[in-house]
Amino acid sequence: MTFPCSFLLLVLWVWPSAAQHGTAPPGYYPPGYNGDMWTGVVTATSDNDRSITLNYAKKDKTQIFVGELEEGYKIKRADGTMRELKVSEIPLGARLEVLYMVKTRKVDNKKVKVNVIFRLRAIGQLNQPDSN
Repeated sequence: MTFPCSFLLLVLWVWPSAAQHGTAPPGYYPPGYNGDMWTGVVTATSDNDRSITLNYAKKDKTQIFVGELEEGYKIKRADGTMRELKVSEIPLGARLEVLYMVKTRKVDNKKVKVNVIFRLRAIGQLNQPDSN
């Protein structure tokens, strides 16, 4: 009876990877990174706090992720030079995969957890402006 048990463990291990919240593949990441990643559709951005809101919908359930793009996040232009990304340049409706770390900050004398995005990747085509 080891086959059914092994199969069940395999299904339970593989199944979550298809969901919106997953674990990053092996690679070099910043110290303290626990492998958290999120996939979803961009529904809002704000340059004021560099926040990105992602929604993940499946059947009748929607889950929401809000993260703050790390300060100074840069992208490569078509000519190979780097420039800072403004989150407002990310089109609403784009599908993104983000890697993030949960950090604690003090806001109004209270500790608040913030999802700080240190890497993002467009799933599909994402047209980013090439101007400053």
